[in-house]
Amino acid sequence: MTGNWASLLPALGLLALLGLLAWGAQWLRRRTHASGGDAAALRVVAQLMVGPQQRVVVVELDGPGGAVQLTLGVTPQHVRTLHVRPITATPTPAAQSTEPPPGARPGPAGAPAATPRYADVARAVAAAQRQEPTP
Repeated sequence: MTGNWASLLPALGLLALLGLLAWGAQWLRRRTHASGGDAAALRVVAQLMVGPQQRVVVVELDGPGGAVQLTLGVTPQHVRTLHVRPITATPTPAAQSTEPPPGARPGPAGAPAATPRYADVARAVAAAQRQEPTP
């Protein structure tokens, strides 16, 4: 009886290995397609660290009402919507303006303005949070 059992061990090991391989493939497929299969529906455009665990993230979302750009404040405890802007095909007059954005530092003569400093962005985020009503 012992000889028969020992001869079945390689077959049982192979069967267990195939089952584990099938389970791993299924798990990997579910993990990579967690967004429902439409990877273009959500795209992170930019993110800025404003503290050790706080970020400002700009996300484009293809929603049922059209494409929208969200500015989100992200902390370990929650995500807060700071600004919502519909994305249009034609550029707005503000986007066509040649003057630098608010808070931008002037660059050398003839060079484009530098990006806003950390302090300017932090003040803008704090002001947006103060204006948002708390539930």
